[in-house]
Amino acid sequence: MARAGRHLLLQALGVVLVGLIGRALIDKLLVLRGGAELVAHWAQLNSMIDLVAGVTLAGIGVGLTGRVAGVAPSDQRRLLGEGLRLGLAVSGASLLVCAVLVATGVLDILPPSLAMLALPALGTGCLTVAPGLYSGWLLGRGQPGRAMVLAAITLAVPLAALALAGRGDEVVFLLAAQALVGLLLTLVLLRGAHSWTASFASGHELRPFIGASLAIGILSPAATAFARQQVAATASWETAGAVQALWRSSEWITAIAAGLLFAHFLPRMAAATDAANFKREMRTAAKQVLAPALVALALLWLLLPQALAVLYRADLPVTRIDALPFFGGDALRMLSWIFLFGLFARGAGRAVTVGEFLSLPLFALLLWLLPGPALLFRVGLCWMFAYAAYTAFNAWALAKNLAAMPPGSDRRPVAGSRRIA
Repeated sequence: MARAGRHLLLQALGVVLVGLIGRALIDKLLVLRGGAELVAHWAQLNSMIDLVAGVTLAGIGVGLTGRVAGVAPSDQRRLLGEGLRLGLAVSGASLLVCAVLVATGVLDILPPSLAMLALPALGTGCLTVAPGLYSGWLLGRGQPGRAMVLAAITLAVPLAALALAGRGDEVVFLLAAQALVGLLLTLVLLRGAHSWTASFASGHELRPFIGASLAIGILSPAATAFARQQVAATASWETAGAVQALWRSSEWITAIAAGLLFAHFLPRMAAATDAANFKREMRTAAKQVLAPALVALALLWLLLPQALAVLYRADLPVTRIDALPFFGGDALRMLSWIFLFGLFARGAGRAVTVGEFLSLPLFALLLWLLPGPALLFRVGLCWMFAYAAYTAFNAWALAKNLAAMPPGSDRRPVAGSRRIA
């Protein structure tokens, strides 16, 4: 691998690790104070946040990173301005819709003790849009050092708040700290954006990603929250917390894989000018990201009791047999992401939108249809089946898309685009 490629991979790894370490410390403090149930409660609140923030970051944010990596420096600030205004508008609309659904009782995914935090969580989601877009913009510009500083700040403040929180106030302090950081960064970005967002009315390069943003940003957190609630309803919140612990444990591997695919291979696939180069980047991604991730996942499964004891506590009711289908689903999930980022690189927003129904929403549907109690192993089987379907669809959709791409042609004549070295 070229020196520049190695450097970019290490930079992407650093950004992902900062986020993972911060979230792991939060989960560790929560489980020590209130057990797996408190971890599940915080995860539910995060799903509410993601319902608003995700409609921008999951599609428009990914598209912004790819486009910034493919345009001249003179156009990069304009793209951030376009993304900021478009993202705040989309997430603002999501905030209003979700607030109505909460007020009418339709969106009822929180336990009764947290019901009063539903609207604050939605508002916090809107405040995290600008920092998230700015982080993606920095990655697209090849400035991961600044992105790491930003990630460290946005995690250090909630960690400090959690350390100061009294017993029973943990999630309230976490939510307030996250909202404060988001508000300050949003104000800073908007204050500096007034002179270079005027071109938004004529800009349109990020608008094709709105459909994917809505599909991923709304369906994923809603389906995840529904799935947790379904497990809690048919088993217990303790079981839901055990599921969350498995997800968080393997996230040390899956999130790193996703981060590398996003920060390194998405721009390279987006810059490929013919099908041969495009497929070469996909094979390289499988070799450099997926293969090591699968080895790491196998090691995590072997050392699962020790890993859970370090990340949470030794008495979590999770066995290796319980974890086996979850990790199988994680392996398929990482494979599906190679095809997913390929679809993003090709601008295939419709395929991304359709495929989203076959990932977390399908998992939630399978849990709802599952007869009997939601035992961990059976939940894992639903997880694995959903991502088998998702992987198959993404592979088929990308193959169909690439079949229409003449070999050696410039498939994406975007003004100002440049090839990634």
